[in-house]
Amino acid sequence: MLIPKQDIGTAVARIRPHLPVTPLVRAEHFSRKLGASVFFKLETLQPTHSFKVRGAFNALMQLPDEQKKRGVVTASGGNHGLAVAYAAQVLGIPATIYLPESATEAKLAAIRLLRPEIIIHGAAWDDANALAMRVARESGRTYVHPFDDRAVMAGQGTIVPELLQQLPAPALIVASIGGGGLISGIISATKHFSPATRVVGVETVGADSMFQSWKAGKIVMLPAITSIAETLGARKTEATQFEIVSKHVCDLVTVSDKSAMRALVEILETEKLLTEPATSCSVAALIEGRIPFTAEENIVVVLCGANFRLDTLSALNW
Repeated sequence: MLIPKQDIGTAVARIRPHLPVTPLVRAEHFSRKLGASVFFKLETLQPTHSFKVRGAFNALMQLPDEQKKRGVVTASGGNHGLAVAYAAQVLGIPATIYLPESATEAKLAAIRLLRPEIIIHGAAWDDANALAMRVARESGRTYVHPFDDRAVMAGQGTIVPELLQQLPAPALIVASIGGGGLISGIISATKHFSPATRVVGVETVGADSMFQSWKAGKIVMLPAITSIAETLGARKTEATQFEIVSKHVCDLVTVSDKSAMRALVEILETEKLLTEPATSCSVAALIEGRIPFTAEENIVVVLCGANFRLDTLSALNW
């Protein structure tokens, strides 16, 4: 079931006092290279440099006052944890962020700056998340899921009505997929506000739980995340996201880590924009011809995040 049109519309008004309208820019290099009009929606310029704050604000702002006083709990070593910490700080809501031991020091440092309670637990996100959910149940605090939350998905869907004010009726929107919250919001909003627009999702091999599920016709859990695109690191999607994507997406494609990294460097060198592999994979899919389009079409790539350290490049064998 799609996220209702009204939910996305009210989310636009709800988050607007707290978040900027992110720019839409024509990517001149890639427009020339691909022979079509390519635009980048710069979610990288959100306060936390990721689209995730849209969903975090929309979810937290709808909590009853009593729940706001008790606080919120989530688990994330990446952009969602940073988003919840930021929104909670702005709204004056106590927040506890559970992170796995694998969380990088850079991401820990960024979250620490926002002063939530931080608890490190378990080797992977699944371990930290299981504890976060249990603590939320036992304490009466609200658990905010990174993607399987309809308020979060409605918040992510606000990208589309905002985009349509900047570029009416694009032919194609390309977005990356982690757990599926972003693309579920984008698909829902596109069906409501611009039904002729195609939506294509992209994952990297090794973080392709939605692609594997889509091929199998049922939800598939990956044994582990082996991709560098760690913010796409959901080992499995959930029923709501799987249903929306399976029924309504135009296509799903995958690219290698090497392709995502090459695209990241090309975006930085030519468009002077820093992204992360979980974002640059969408551009890689276009470069490799995995997504069909015509020269007359306007293509929008959602640059969904930029939380990536450049010194990581030199340490990678890509």
